[in-house]
Amino acid sequence: MPLIAGCFGDSLPVAATTRGLAARHVPERARGVMAHVLQSPRGMNHDDSPQTARCLAARRSRAAALVGILTLAVGALTPRAPVAADPQWQPIDVIKAAAVAAMRTSIGKTDASIESSAIDERLRLPACTRPLEARLEREVRNGQGTVGVACTGAEPWKLFVPVRVVEQVSVVVARHGLAVGAVLTADDVEVRTQASTSLPLDYLSDPAQAVGLTVRHTVPAGTLLAGGALEAPEIIARGALVTLVSGSGPVRVKSEGVALEGARLKGRIRVKTPSGRIVEGVVEASGDVRVGT
Repeated sequence: MPLIAGCFGDSLPVAATTRGLAARHVPERARGVMAHVLQSPRGMNHDDSPQTARCLAARRSRAAALVGILTLAVGALTPRAPVAADPQWQPIDVIKAAAVAAMRTSIGKTDASIESSAIDERLRLPACTRPLEARLEREVRNGQGTVGVACTGAEPWKLFVPVRVVEQVSVVVARHGLAVGAVLTADDVEVRTQASTSLPLDYLSDPAQAVGLTVRHTVPAGTLLAGGALEAPEIIARGALVTLVSGSGPVRVKSEGVALEGARLKGRIRVKTPSGRIVEGVVEASGDVRVGT
């Protein structure tokens, strides 16, 4: 490692000096180092000998080198002025604004909070020579939707922008605690309003959707009701005599059979016919079992 020639017993590695300066706060270090370099060592006997002159010259050279290093370091730490937007690229803010405007028009709710996200600020798309076109590409579910923003100018492009919508919606909740197997009535539920964020996809918004359904597991009072927590009641019991229906339109054939298992509305069920044959069908709202589907 190169050294600045030793004078008065204080040889100093040049590389070490450079690294030390880069690792410290430059302005304060500059004052301290310069004071140390330029002052004469204590206890030194001044004379005009060639050795003394060479030492002083070495110290001055080292001081000049340190000043140059400090100047570069200070320049590197100085904040740079922000770079102006390049007119050849489409501003990201304009793309986001077009997506938000299209979503607001689509849902028709002026009081909803809408924001676009997930656009990389480093994205570079050619500046559009015509007004941007935007339309809903994926309908809003659980507060999330997608808007397609397109340029139809000289250099066309299209970008799919995720959009988040927060609005106040009506949800159905349990008015009181519900036990497993309870068949819901209008007195068991009520409607409340809450933000659309974090709602399950199958949440209920109308009490009529819940009335007549069976509770699958215990539900505490005030709990939001979703389709996954409810199920249609069993309308055919095992061993019950059922009507089998086949065909469609004006031509329908009916026969009887015995249910080999319980079944709910729109559920599949196995039925034994009088001839001993076992057929499978779907339970209809009337209680009949449609076969051949």
